[in-house]
Formats: sequence, structure tokens, C-alpha cells
Amino acid sequence: MPAGSYSDYSLTLAKDFSGLVLSGAVIGTDADKSFYASPANGKFMGKTMLVVGLKKTF
Repeated sequence: MPAGSYSDYSLTLAKDFSGLVLSGAVIGTDADKSFYASPANGKFMGKTMLVVGLKKTF
């Protein structure tokens, strides 16, 4: 795989509670940590994250 290539992944779950939808997603990447480090502080910019959402449907 070329140096700048990577894949993203995510797993999302959602549940509807009578018009309120609660969701959660785990999002990450397999990017090379040394290639995608911040030039300012050297920290990896592709950390795995949890994203939580709430929406109201009408």
C-alpha cells in the first residue's frame, strides 16, 4: 500500500424512542501514525473516536 493510503471504518447503532433517535458511532482509520502526524506537535491526527447524536423527528 502506498505511504499516504488508508481506509476509514465506522460502526453506527441507532435507536428510535418515539420520535427521539439516539445514535452512537465508533469511527477510525488504519492510517500510518508517522505519516499522519501533526507538524506542530507530532500527535497522530487519525484517532479512533466515539460520536453520539440525538435528533427529533416530526
